[in-house]
Amino acid sequence: MVGHKLIVTTIDLPYPINCGHKVDQFNRWRAFAEQGWRMKLICWRSPLDPPSTAQDMAVLSTLFETVDVLPIRHDLSSFARRLALLWRYPSHVASRIPNSATTARLIDEARAFAPAAIVHDGIYGAALGNRLASACRVPTILRGHNVEHVYFAQQARAAKNVRDKLAWTIAQLGLERWERKITREAAWAFQISADDVAFWKAQGFENVSWAPTVYPDSPHGSQIPTTERDFDVSYIGNMRLPNNLQGLTWFVREVLPQLRKLRQGTTLCFAGAHPSDEAYALFAEAPDITLIPNAPSADDVLRNGRVLVNPILSGSGINVKSIDMLRHDTPIVTTSIGVQGFPLEIRHQFLVRDDAFGFASAIAAALDEPAVPLDRSHSRSAFGKAGLDEQISKYSQVALRG
Repeated sequence: MVGHKLIVTTIDLPYPINCGHKVDQFNRWRAFAEQGWRMKLICWRSPLDPPSTAQDMAVLSTLFETVDVLPIRHDLSSFARRLALLWRYPSHVASRIPNSATTARLIDEARAFAPAAIVHDGIYGAALGNRLASACRVPTILRGHNVEHVYFAQQARAAKNVRDKLAWTIAQLGLERWERKITREAAWAFQISADDVAFWKAQGFENVSWAPTVYPDSPHGSQIPTTERDFDVSYIGNMRLPNNLQGLTWFVREVLPQLRKLRQGTTLCFAGAHPSDEAYALFAEAPDITLIPNAPSADDVLRNGRVLVNPILSGSGINVKSIDMLRHDTPIVTTSIGVQGFPLEIRHQFLVRDDAFGFASAIAAALDEPAVPLDRSHSRSAFGKAGLDEQISKYSQVALRG
């Protein structure tokens, strides 16, 4: 496997690892680099994104030979160009199609690098990725993070204000057609969720298989005695996406009042990347929740909770935060959505409750008797080194076949 070369396109800079898709990407590509794969990265940055630091780029330079960060421009001419492309490409794809001079440069650099395959890490950079694959005469590999057209429809329904609802709705235009095209044309599509694999196979696609998020250095237990942890309840997740905010709102307004009745004085810590104004307003209603914006370490938050919660009510793919939680020997309370995408033998690791009283009761019971299923170590093996080695082997097979 040593010596394989890949060019990876992805939606944004996969570091720092402060949200689910970055966790998925960074861990995977770090492991590939450690096994001798040579890789180049092409990604995009919006002016709305936090600026990357020299340290961020230094970390990524240990994985990728080059990191090309292309701008998503918000000026009038760029907007007009995207509008002109909408008949053919969904908006999130159109915004990531570089101009002809940049495309020509990237093609020349790709040919000189001579990759074995082009990886679409998500479908939104795939227009450029396909150009590079055609120029280099190599296959494309897709890494699916959701059934995107289903996910966007869910986000549109979950959005509360008109502007967000409209943005998510417009982003759906042409999305299903594009997603089917990229999946169909890929030499192989590695899906993050077992449920997503079933979805595509039901649609007649055979070039798909499950490739879960992996943690090559997964901890074995939380390493802090239960009595010494800082909080009774811990959560970490994006605090800007509509579906996450929907679940957090349900927890604060419906679950937490029940929990207060069942167990007075419960301490809670909720952490997440880039909380929106809506999130700050929500947590102002619950001063008994300690809010940590942009926590530098998800593991530090999770290992300090006696019970972990994921109150998600809608979503597609797999909840990476559920995998994060599964890595710790701590009771986990979530909803049916929180366990979707997992094989059936792993779902029993979670306490699943979909009503507010049941959710609160499960937390209280787990705090009183913090039992963890005995076979958690076996269940999470798919997300550790064994799962990682299997993925690297499959990528190698596709690259060699191409």
